[in-house]
Formats: sequence, structure tokens, C-alpha cells
Amino acid sequence: MLAAQADASLSSSGHRMLMLAVGLLAVGLVLLTVLRTVRRALVPLVPIALATGWSSLILFATRIPLNPMSATLGALVVAISTEFSVLLSERFRSERRAGLTPAQALARTYRYTGSAVLASGITVIAGFGVLTLSSITMLRDFGVVTLIDLSVSLVGVLLVLPSVLALSERDDAWSGARDTVRRVRGGVPRRRRATVA
Repeated sequence: MLAAQADASLSSSGHRMLMLAVGLLAVGLVLLTVLRTVRRALVPLVPIALATGWSSLILFATRIPLNPMSATLGALVVAISTEFSVLLSERFRSERRAGLTPAQALARTYRYTGSAVLASGITVIAGFGVLTLSSITMLRDFGVVTLIDLSVSLVGVLLVLPSVLALSERDDAWSGARDTVRRVRGGVPRRRRATVA
């Protein structure tokens, strides 16, 4: 009885979304610590967040059953996607520092590092894809969910990240975000500090 209740609670879509949110938050904090700027930390997170949302939507639409293994898979997918996204983002930054225009830097980044990320992603997908051949239902379902999650995540990084990188080069996009934050902060009254005489 307890095992069945634990299985039901662990394999719920709510638990999966919680794991994804915690994974994204943890990755965001690590990126912020390592990269030291909000802009550089946010750029790799955008395609990851979109891809995790898309994969959840696909799993919901196809009614693929979740089990405790597949419900916690989101954290693994966030980790793998982060690796791909950070590799491409930092290669782009390196190309920009070398003096290339944004378009040239994107082309060079995806020509060299993008092909390595694609090859790595395909091998990871193929490796986990073997699980779909299992006679054990739980492993087979885990394999299907993994295939969907990793495929959507790889496509998200390869297709969405270039747009995010290009937008990150536009100062007006960031200044608009800063202005919004300032307006929100301005609407919230601040506490005054007591002065000591």
C-alpha cells in the first residue's frame, strides 16, 4: 500500500514540474556564481527552460505514463541541456571577443562547436534509446520519456539559443528589462533606515 502511494506521488506531473523548477533554479544559481553576471547566466537558461516546458507539454499531450524514474528525469535533462547551452554560449562569447560580428560568431560557433554538441546529443539520445527495447515496462517508459526529453532539449538548444545569443547582444533589450525592474522596484515602498544621532 505504501509503495503504491509513493509510486503515485513520485510519478505525478506536479512532482515532475517541481523537480524541473528546482533543477532550473539550482543551475541558474551555479551559472550566476560561475559566470558572475546575470546576462551571461540567463542566456543559457532560456532554451533550457523552454525545452523543459515543451517536453512536459509533449508528454502530457501523448499521455505517456510517468513512473518514479521518469518523473525525476527532468533534472538530468536540465543538466545535459545546460552543458550543451553553456558550451555554445561561451564559444560565441569567445568568438565575439576575437572581433567577429554577431552573425560571424554565430556561424563559426555552430559550424565547429555546434556539430560537436549535435554529435554528443545524438549519442546520448541513442544510448538512452536502447531502454525503449526493454521488456521491463518501467525501463521502457523511462526510455521513451528520455528520448522525448533529450530530443526536445537538443532541438531547443540548437534552434533557440542562436536567437537568445543575438538578442543578448542588443543593449536595448537589456536596458528595457532593467527599466522594467526599476519601475517595479519604484512601485514598492522602501523602508527607511533609522538614523542614529
